[in-house]
Amino acid sequence: MATTENNTTLAAAIDALGSDTFAAALLDFIRATADFDSSVIMAYPESGDLNVLHNDLHEGDQSGFGGPYRDGLWLLSPTHLAAKAGLRGFFPILELAPDNFEESQYYALYYQSSGVVDHSIYLLESGDDCPLAISMERTGNMQPFTDGERRGLSAITETVAALVRQHWKSAQSAGETQKSALHQQVEMVLLQFGTSVLTPREREVVQLVLRGYPSKRIATALGISGQTEQVHRKNIYQKLGLSSHNELFSLFFDALVQPHTPQIDPLAALLSK
Repeated sequence: MATTENNTTLAAAIDALGSDTFAAALLDFIRATADFDSSVIMAYPESGDLNVLHNDLHEGDQSGFGGPYRDGLWLLSPTHLAAKAGLRGFFPILELAPDNFEESQYYALYYQSSGVVDHSIYLLESGDDCPLAISMERTGNMQPFTDGERRGLSAITETVAALVRQHWKSAQSAGETQKSALHQQVEMVLLQFGTSVLTPREREVVQLVLRGYPSKRIATALGISGQTEQVHRKNIYQKLGLSSHNELFSLFFDALVQPHTPQIDPLAALLSK
């Protein structure tokens, strides 16, 4: 029965390629393997603006997504950071998130009030290699995904990826974009973060870390060796009184909610306490 349903929904998704009904048909194909009641498909173009390709989120999810997340917190979301780091495939959220994610400020700002009981993601690429996320959540009275359901979702990854590449041949400018005041605030805080205590090169490293770049890509982007990148990172942690990647993100969130002035390090008030 499941195979018959998969074949039927796959045929419907193929028939819908190139049409406005494709995204819904694609989600129906995925649901034939494991059901969910809240979903959204997003693209992360190089421009930095979030492209919402399809929004089928549960009512309880809409306020968090339409407010803090979409306004700018998506820049530091586990899915965006993992996509920027080059990860592709099917992932339960906790495989992408940092340690103690459920205790983080990010979790409190987005997940805690939305009623999400489980969250899985496909990280794929459009036809022009733009990173794309298919977010699948279970809310309300639904149970978390079982191990068997996760295996099933993982098994259809290549089929989902092929459909996505064929339909979204260019996602760099597709969908609905939004760049809000909070988005601009995130960018400004990133630019000024640590200016009072870090060297220009250390600030470059911090900005790339916070934007989700792994160590090798940071070293390549800055034209330095991996060993030099690690030295910079060690010096950054020492100057900021940190011991881990997670603490750096926590400090950035603390800085983000502080009153701030353009051209002034948002860390200045925090470090003086």
